[in-house]
Amino acid sequence: MVKQKRLLLHIIFWLVYFGIIIFNELYLSSSFLNDPSVKWINKAILSQLLLLIIKISAVYYVIYSLIPRWLKSSNKARLAVELVLMFCLFVAAYRAMMHFVIWPYIYEEPGKIQALSMVARYLYSLLDVLQVVGIAAAIKLFRLRLSAMKNEKMLQQEKFTAELLHLKAQMNPHFLFNSLNSIFSLSRMQSEKTPDMVLKLSNILRYMLYESEKKMTTLEDELKIINDYIDLQLMRYGEKVKVIKEMGIENTGAQITPLLILPLIENSFKHGINGSQEISVIHFSLKLRKNILVVQTKNSLSNESVITDKKEGIGLMNIKRQLELLYRDYTLNYFEKENYFIVDLEIKLNSYAGSELLDSRG
Repeated sequence: MVKQKRLLLHIIFWLVYFGIIIFNELYLSSSFLNDPSVKWINKAILSQLLLLIIKISAVYYVIYSLIPRWLKSSNKARLAVELVLMFCLFVAAYRAMMHFVIWPYIYEEPGKIQALSMVARYLYSLLDVLQVVGIAAAIKLFRLRLSAMKNEKMLQQEKFTAELLHLKAQMNPHFLFNSLNSIFSLSRMQSEKTPDMVLKLSNILRYMLYESEKKMTTLEDELKIINDYIDLQLMRYGEKVKVIKEMGIENTGAQITPLLILPLIENSFKHGINGSQEISVIHFSLKLRKNILVVQTKNSLSNESVITDKKEGIGLMNIKRQLELLYRDYTLNYFEKENYFIVDLEIKLNSYAGSELLDSRG
C-alpha cells in the first residue's frame, strides 16, 4: 500500500512537471505561435520525452543514491566530486540528445552552432537539469526531515511512557505494602474494622489496576479513592490521628491523571504520625476553580523530617517527576513551618501533555 502510494505520487509529480514543460515549450516558441498546429505539439512532446529520460535518471540518482549515502558517509568530499562528475555526464547526455537526435530528426534543423553559443547551451542545459533535481531533492529532504521528526517524537514518547510506568510501578507497591501493614496491625488485634478495611483496600487496588491504566479519570473518582485511603488509615490509627478536610470544587467531572494526588496523602500519613501519645493532625485541602487545581497537605512533624528522608525518591520526588512528564504548567513546593510539613501543589489541568506521551494507551 505504501509503495503504491509512493508510485502514484511520483507519477503525479512527473505528469505535472511534464505538462508545465510542454506548455512553456509551445507558448515560448515563435514557430508554434505563428503556426499553432498539431505538428508542433507532437514535436514538443517527443523532444521533451527524450530529455525527460535524462532528467529522470538525474533525479533518481540524487534522491535514491546520492542523498542516502551523503547522510551516512563521513567522506563528503568524495561524494561531492562524484556529484560534479555525474552532472557533467547528465549535461553531456542532454546536449548529445539535442545535437544528434532532436535537432536533426525531430525539428529537422542543422546542428552546427558557434563555440560561445555551445557554452551558453551547456549552461542552459545544466540549469534545466538542476531545476528539476533541486525540486525533487528538496521534496525528498523535506520528507526525510518529517520522518526523522516523527521517529524522534515516537522515541521520546516511548522513553517518557516507560519512565512514567516505572514511576507508577515504584509507587503502587509502596502504597500496597503500607496498606497491608495497616490491615495486619488490625488483624492481630482481631479488630471488627478488618473486613471494612479489606473492602476499602480492594476498591483501591481495583482502581489502581484499571483506572491507572487510563490517561485520565474524573476528579470525583480520584477523591473516592483518596477518601477510602484516609478511612483505611483512620481505622488503623483510631484516635491517634485527626484528619481535617477542606473541599471547594466547581466541577467534580474535571479530568485529572489517576493516582496523582493520593501519594501526597500517603506521604502525610507516613511522615506525620507521632509515636508518642500526642494526636497527629493532618490537613487536606483540595480546591478547583477555573480549571486550576490547588492541593495542600499539611501534617504535624514526627521525629524524622520528610525533607531529610532518604527514601524521598519514592515519595515527593516521584510525584515531581510525574508532574514534569504529564503537565506543562504546575508548581510543587514543600517546606516545614511551625512544626508542620506542608506540600503545596497547583496544576493547570488544561496544560496536560499526556496525550502526546501516551498516544497508544486507552
